[in-house]
Amino acid sequence: MKKYKDFKEYMEDHYLDEIMEAISPIVIRRKDSFEDEEFYEIKWVELSDATVCGVTFKDLGNDWLEIRTSVDAVIEISGRTRYGYDSDSVTRTYNVFFRAILKDGLNSVSVTGTEEYNKAVYDKDKSLSQNLVPYMYEEDVDRHAEDFLRRNYEKALLQPMPLPVEEIAKSMGMEIYYAPLGDKIFGKTYFGKETVTVYDSIIGKNEHEITTRPGTMLINPNVYFMYNIGTANNTIIHECVHWDRHRRAFELQRLLDGDSSHISCEIVETYDGIPEDSSALKWMEWQANQLAPRILMPAKMAHRVYSDFLVAAHQADQTRRYAENVQDAVGRTASFFGVSLIAAKLRLMELGCEEVLGAFVYCDGEMMPPFAFHKKKLDRNQSFVIDEQNLTIQLIMNPTLGQLFVDKVLVYANHMLCLNNPKYVYQTDTGNYELTEYGLEHVDECCFVFNRKFSASDKYSDTFYRRCFLCREMDADDYVPAEYDPEHEINQSKMEMQAEIDKIMARINAEADDMKNKMLGGFGGGLKYYMDHYNVTLEELQDRCGVSTVTISGYRNGTDTTLEKGTVLALCKGMYMTPAHAEHLLDLAGFKLTNPTPSNIFVRILITEHMDDTWKQWVEKLIMANIAKDWIPSRNNIVKEVREEKN
Repeated sequence: MKKYKDFKEYMEDHYLDEIMEAISPIVIRRKDSFEDEEFYEIKWVELSDATVCGVTFKDLGNDWLEIRTSVDAVIEISGRTRYGYDSDSVTRTYNVFFRAILKDGLNSVSVTGTEEYNKAVYDKDKSLSQNLVPYMYEEDVDRHAEDFLRRNYEKALLQPMPLPVEEIAKSMGMEIYYAPLGDKIFGKTYFGKETVTVYDSIIGKNEHEITTRPGTMLINPNVYFMYNIGTANNTIIHECVHWDRHRRAFELQRLLDGDSSHISCEIVETYDGIPEDSSALKWMEWQANQLAPRILMPAKMAHRVYSDFLVAAHQADQTRRYAENVQDAVGRTASFFGVSLIAAKLRLMELGCEEVLGAFVYCDGEMMPPFAFHKKKLDRNQSFVIDEQNLTIQLIMNPTLGQLFVDKVLVYANHMLCLNNPKYVYQTDTGNYELTEYGLEHVDECCFVFNRKFSASDKYSDTFYRRCFLCREMDADDYVPAEYDPEHEINQSKMEMQAEIDKIMARINAEADDMKNKMLGGFGGGLKYYMDHYNVTLEELQDRCGVSTVTISGYRNGTDTTLEKGTVLALCKGMYMTPAHAEHLLDLAGFKLTNPTPSNIFVRILITEHMDDTWKQWVEKLIMANIAKDWIPSRNNIVKEVREEKN
């Protein structure tokens, strides 16, 4: 089978005779149009050759395609000149219009018109790209989703309902099979025949082979769309969108080279037969990702259902916080439409329900309690939530912020940087800070805002995926940079609260003075006091922190005065001290954390957020961070063990 580099070459190879036949009459009929300063009277014209120089497409509906073929025609002319009778050849461009169906090849092809060349008029609803991918703009996505439903399941636009996705797929001529597709692939749509392995049922999972036909859909029962963004429903509708909007692109590719057979949808999708760097690939992926959640949750219906659930949640328990009612309503909306919690949340955010940003928020592997804030306080890609890694960087990069943090004017509570005021935060039994009920309902009043730079991968970026990072659990591969914006009005208002800052500092200093008054005997006395307070023996402390019983006894008795700050830090960790007690013991040893150096900021985060870890885990973090090596003790059995393991 001959292969073609593009559709222009295909049309010229297969339809040049039809093109010449269509152009010839208009050339002859308008022979006078070839007259110019040289040829003042044309007597004879003839079309001698033609080259296809461009092709554009329009969707005419019901599978019909308009193919506008631009042709450079070589025309022989003869006529009178000022020097007598003469001949010449000229080139002129024409448009030849075809009507055809692209299905199992180019069929029912006919010429519908010819004209002298003029630029094609772009119709954003009917025009198709050179790869036969329909155009779609972000502001029109909801309209295209409604058009999909109007053609395939109009009832969903008239009353709220969970979409019967399998019924819709069947009505579109698709067949659904569950199949073993591998860990990352969640679905495949086939455009031709291929032998594949499928399950006989989603429960039994007995494997057998089938031969696909155009419209066969394979779904992985174990891996859902983007792992935690969508459900099986989202996957099925995602594949339906590909079949509805993109099968012509694969028919075209198969017409040109015979290779395209299926779309294989992964975390970022791969398309068999279309190069990964193709703009068509990006268009198709973006369109399916944008349309699927909007089809499952039509705008008006989704907003109505969510609003009803929010009112019902408030009426059911008027003592609950507003943010808790919002989270309840988001969860019920997700269940109603048969989508994941995250998909429901993202869809409601797109519909302008800003308050849902505080519901079902995950950070550093844990779900936070729901929180609320006044509307219009955040711009797109801004968040009150910041993970620990980004917090450390921002505290180091912003000296004013870092100083306030080490001075405990600011604390890290519920994965937000917050003013240390009893109105907003409290300390748990372990010494960690948590937002109060009031703080959780007014995070814009007490917490700082950070800019986030979101991207689903190095290759692709769109609003749906970017916003996924606002709510999903992250790992190292999903690292999203955050940046403190000192110009944001919320941040400015907090930095200008000097009176509030002075009150916090006065309270912190008073608490420190009170602790000092209770302690006698310097560092040795403090170590004795805290070992009694935490009921830990010499042997237990040695096992926990790698500091020998001889060294600990020497510190307690004052016979060993060679204090190393890494050793004191190990003792704090070995006693599982509260942050306040740990900082006090370090202070007694002469190692203050008040200077906002990168290493001090990092250690303060360890003390306030990771006291439940072991000393070994702390050592691993200190080594990995590579900014706090001065806090690693030079003589410590556990440090030695960690270094040996790494080597």
